[in-house]
Amino acid sequence: MTGHLDKARAAWSGRPPAFVVALAERADRDGLAAAGAAIGYGKATVSLVLSARYGANLDRVEAAVAQRLGVSQPCPVLGAIDDTRCGREQQAAKRNRSLLAGMLRNACRSCPRRME
Repeated sequence: MTGHLDKARAAWSGRPPAFVVALAERADRDGLAAAGAAIGYGKATVSLVLSARYGANLDRVEAAVAQRLGVSQPCPVLGAIDDTRCGREQQAAKRNRSLLAGMLRNACRSCPRRME
């Protein structure tokens, strides 16, 4: 039998987002129902997300996985940074006028980790 991670890779054309990989690994380890319970969703939602057929916006599922499983999207400009540094960089980008600040301002607009 093929694992959930293999199915997710096939459904997401070999490049599933980090939160989908984490969710699939959790489902492989504990089952769909337990993975769904861990993030506050049902097993049907987990199955649809892993198979890339979830009809609603994935932002809430991604946020639940990030919060409850500790998986977050890397910064497109700075790479893997923690949430504390992410918040500092967002605030600094508002004040500074450097090239890096401009890149961060542009990237932060559509980032799921954006803080208001």
